[in-house]
Amino acid sequence: MERFVPVGAVPVVLTALHTILLQAAAAGSGTVMVSPPEGPAGRAEVAWVAEAVADLLPDALGFLGIPVVTREDRLRAQESLEIPRVPLTRATGIRIAEALGASRLVLGSYRLEEATLTLSLRVLDLERGALSAPFIVSGSLGQLAESIDSLAWDIALSGPNPSARTREELRQRRAPVPFEALEAYAQGLAAADPPARRRLLTRALTLHPPFEAARLALGRLQLESRELAEAHQTLSSMPEGSSLSRAARFSCGTALLELGRYREASSQLTRLADEDPTPAVLNNQAIALLRSGAEPPAASSLLRRAVEAEPGATDLVFNLGWALLAEGDAAAAAFWLRGVVRDEPRDTHAQVLLAWALRKAGRADEADREWKAVSVLAPSYEGLAEPDLARRFERILSAERRLQLDREARNDAEVAGSLVTDSETLLEAGDPDGALRSLNRAVYLDPHDPRVHLLLARAHRAAGDTERALGELHMSLWSREDPAVRLELAELLRAAGRDAEARVEAERVLGADPGNEAARRLLEGR
Repeated sequence: MERFVPVGAVPVVLTALHTILLQAAAAGSGTVMVSPPEGPAGRAEVAWVAEAVADLLPDALGFLGIPVVTREDRLRAQESLEIPRVPLTRATGIRIAEALGASRLVLGSYRLEEATLTLSLRVLDLERGALSAPFIVSGSLGQLAESIDSLAWDIALSGPNPSARTREELRQRRAPVPFEALEAYAQGLAAADPPARRRLLTRALTLHPPFEAARLALGRLQLESRELAEAHQTLSSMPEGSSLSRAARFSCGTALLELGRYREASSQLTRLADEDPTPAVLNNQAIALLRSGAEPPAASSLLRRAVEAEPGATDLVFNLGWALLAEGDAAAAAFWLRGVVRDEPRDTHAQVLLAWALRKAGRADEADREWKAVSVLAPSYEGLAEPDLARRFERILSAERRLQLDREARNDAEVAGSLVTDSETLLEAGDPDGALRSLNRAVYLDPHDPRVHLLLARAHRAAGDTERALGELHMSLWSREDPAVRLELAELLRAAGRDAEARVEAERVLGADPGNEAARRLLEGR
């Protein structure tokens, strides 16, 4: 008898509202990011379970109306942050989540004993540094999707945003997919190299041709691998009524652009823009019009709308500058391109186009100065000194939603250091609760920093929690021996009425620092 389980697809976010959610401050957004759970050591054959959770759980949360980072967006963020596709540590997961504006991180583990799979997930509140009790579900491996939906429901109920749907709606939302197809799909997501991913995703579709998530994943992989005709064929077969139809049509439009089928691409993208004119759709639609020879200002007008919707997107501004230059408005092109060069000083293509625009606008001296910068950064571009508008410099966007990453203080230790500085200020201002919030985040990023534990101890002491303060002082000393910290421990023990323990610590301070008068006074009971 064939086993069937429901399986979902990565939710497709279509509107600018969701872009704003990804950019929102962590404290206010309630956005969740799912980190692939850790699997049993030495069981590489079940490593695909982690990717299944990382794909299906965000889908289920999104269906329930919970703001969520999709697996695709998490991987795009990892690539942008130059983090390889390797198992994520807690600190790296926090780094990615905060860069994406998520305020909660789901992490955990799974184990497989005979035919029973047990998933144990926790939710880390990044704002408060609080880790929830585990959400645990057990069932057969063939019930993986149901288990994930069960966890999604519990996690949704635990958060600040109410569920938009009922548990019964969650249970009934998807058509059944054979377990073997789901397994092949998740194995494809987990595969390290594109050929293996392609083979496994193709197997998933062969086992179950209506498997829409596998179709979208395969089409995107083919597009990424420059198998453009194959990508178009795969993606154009997506049913129109599918929740993934828009994502497939957007990628299909990208494939048509890359294939040089500009009128077809324009028609496809125009229909998408009529439904929802997102900046990425307007961008690619403008490129299709520009390449198909549409009359100006058809392309630049679309790009102006895109830039108005996302003013900080340099790729959109670059394309607007290029379109204006191609349409003969060199002065306007120079205006926009100068902004790109200012924001991205090593963007050689932007510098080339700025020099061209200045030259066409009759500002030869400025053009010569810009070209000197090009010559320094990219000597091989010397042959491009004269404007050549037949070049294909336009930037086609491969994803409809642009990620807004917080690129400040990318290093985990630097993030922790800034949080420590904040907490010191808060403690001095008499706000131990605010200090604790910052320090609880810092300790997950850099758990071995003795300063973090020392300040946690002081914050807990200020809040009246002596036992936690003592524990943090011990952890600070475990990270690094410091007579001053040990003396602080001794003084706190004495204040708590634990005189014998206080004297032991004072003796240890004197052993390291015989001239320490404070330790001597404490030892003598003064």
